[in-house]
Amino acid sequence: MPGDTMITYSKERQAELVARYDAVKARIDAEESQAPVLLLAVGKLKPASDIQILYDHGVRHFGENYVQELEQKSKLLPGDICWHFIGGLQTNKCKDLAKIPNLHVVETIDSLKKIKKLQECRAKYQPDQPAIKCNIQINTSQEDQKAGLTSEEDIFALVEFCLSEHASHVQLAGLMTIGSWDTSHEDTGENKDFAMLVEWKKKIDARFGTSLSLSMGMSADYKHAIKQGSTEVRIGTDIFGSRPARSEAHIL
Repeated sequence: MPGDTMITYSKERQAELVARYDAVKARIDAEESQAPVLLLAVGKLKPASDIQILYDHGVRHFGENYVQELEQKSKLLPGDICWHFIGGLQTNKCKDLAKIPNLHVVETIDSLKKIKKLQECRAKYQPDQPAIKCNIQINTSQEDQKAGLTSEEDIFALVEFCLSEHASHVQLAGLMTIGSWDTSHEDTGENKDFAMLVEWKKKIDARFGTSLSLSMGMSADYKHAIKQGSTEVRIGTDIFGSRPARSEAHIL
């Protein structure tokens, strides 16, 4: 059962993480937002004890980038954590994700094939668990190295599937994007990558009668994201500190 393993941590690390989380939360709360903003704590390559510290502080939403790491943490940590998968999604990993009972959101859906596989596997392996919420990832910066959809045809096809009777174990929740590095590190007003995601939301909501959330903004650009309507910002380093190399990371 999740959470059966005793996870311990030092008072020093507890004080550090709580202070960092509260400082980030205060900065986010101070921004003028159009809607409530979820602070998603991204624990990529950090030990389960760091997650436990913030869980004991009252945090329930955590993001992870790697499927195997998320699987391991979900078995060790409390079962009422709402896990968000925010890494690049591969079709052959949909089965592993779907088996995680408290998987709350997959934020990086970028093909019809992948969401159909996620639906199929959730129905097979965790049919009694809530539907997995899904965000469609849109490549608003048009960068070749970034995942995400760009064509209206592909985006609308995903929305139509999610709203159909075939999507009983997946649920369309919102849109997600990652701004370009250059745009995200500029301080010249509106972030054009976020503005494009807002336009996609308007277009989809108008056509399909949805009310989609927006997941955009990380440590470097969350202030612009909030001002432009983001309902979730994904923050890792500002909360947990610098990450180790993947080869040196450990769960316990």
